[in-house]
Amino acid sequence: MQETVRSAVAAYYRDPHVRARLLEYCGGGTSDPATAVFVAGLDPASHPYPTWDESKHELPSALEDLGKRGCDISRSLLDTQALFFVLDLDYQNLDYPSESFTHPSDVFFKLENGYAATRRVLRRFGVPALAIATGRGYHFVGRIPLTDPAVDALAALADVPAWYAGYAQRRPREMPATMTERQAKAAAGMGLVLEYLAHAILREGEDLNLVPMVVNGTTVGSGLIGRECVSIDFSHAGDPLDVRHVRIGFSTYQWHRARPDIFGPAASARPPLVALPRPQRALEAFLLAGRDLPSALRAARTAGNAPPNLARGLERVIDRYQTSALARFHAAFAAERRLPVSAARADVPGDLPPCVMRPLLQPNDLLLKPEYLQNLVRGLLARGWSAADVAALVQREYERDHDWGDRWTRLDARSRADFDVRVFAGLIVTGIDRLVDFNCTSSQEKGVCPRTGCRHDLREDRDRLLARFAS
Repeated sequence: MQETVRSAVAAYYRDPHVRARLLEYCGGGTSDPATAVFVAGLDPASHPYPTWDESKHELPSALEDLGKRGCDISRSLLDTQALFFVLDLDYQNLDYPSESFTHPSDVFFKLENGYAATRRVLRRFGVPALAIATGRGYHFVGRIPLTDPAVDALAALADVPAWYAGYAQRRPREMPATMTERQAKAAAGMGLVLEYLAHAILREGEDLNLVPMVVNGTTVGSGLIGRECVSIDFSHAGDPLDVRHVRIGFSTYQWHRARPDIFGPAASARPPLVALPRPQRALEAFLLAGRDLPSALRAARTAGNAPPNLARGLERVIDRYQTSALARFHAAFAAERRLPVSAARADVPGDLPPCVMRPLLQPNDLLLKPEYLQNLVRGLLARGWSAADVAALVQREYERDHDWGDRWTRLDARSRADFDVRVFAGLIVTGIDRLVDFNCTSSQEKGVCPRTGCRHDLREDRDRLLARFAS
């Protein structure tokens, strides 16, 4: 059965229209080479189980070979000619992870209000991002040419990111492309702008969603069908530009088949899907058109797959961002983080409740999970800490020996700590996070509470935090 599917996927990739769409997404054309620095493949037959983190980065000329092997295919965010824009909208359900594949129509209807809110926000700024439907949601993508003044405007928003210092060591010898300091700063500025857009989408959709909406895959409490939510994901902005990649439009989507350990036998028995552009039409019509291999072959003959130029719209987003409360918080956070780390607080308060203290006692892997970081940020801000103090604390734990393996040679401890803490603190400071789930019951439902029988009531911390940032 596996070989039959592999053969069908390989045959799909041999179609000249499909190959043209893949190259188009990578910045290439009929006679133009791809501008993506690398591509990567996820082979669903890999053992024991494949992961994107372990996938080999290869030159774009490897696209044909990856197709022959029946892989899902991604492209680098790093590009020789453009800055890549990616904003994800995903369905997440920790208790029923197979929902997206066993009940796909239900899931996409739950996503629809978030999708519409994202479209409205982007349209308001004139950002014509291309929406690619994946197995569990959407990628909104586009590009800003490196020659465009919008790149300088983005670069002016941020300092040189900490991860840029390790770029030369991370870059494989066979990857000839270089990244300038300007491009790195623009990528950091893009992260700030994506965060601003996420805030706007949360505001736009807060009263319309059928399930909670969060950022970056943060676990929620129990709902009607398990711990389900819609996640606005821009977490790639916390990692080096040169290591992250995104699934290519018209690539196959076989993660459910590759990971029966996550999604179960029913989902893994489902046929391959294809990541397809969603045109401006009703969800019902898009779903009826199909996302299987034959449907994708038909779509490849007419659908466009080139990430559009978003430069003019991004300039309007930057203008609005610069006058926002979020930008003022970002500036204060960055200024404090420029101070020596030794100037930050070193002593953790002795009255921290066990749920807040827990990730500091078990950093690997709890300090990598967004719901634990969110709880830590809330708990320390409620005790008068600054967001920069919390980021310094998290960075110190990342840099200590907690059996991280090669994580912090591939990624960057400071950049990751700054990003995650900044995002959760920014939601509180701007009033987007109303702290409705900052209580013991929700912490238990999320799995954050260690259930030690403590007598602490998180609502006391919530009230202090609300009072501190009351407008």
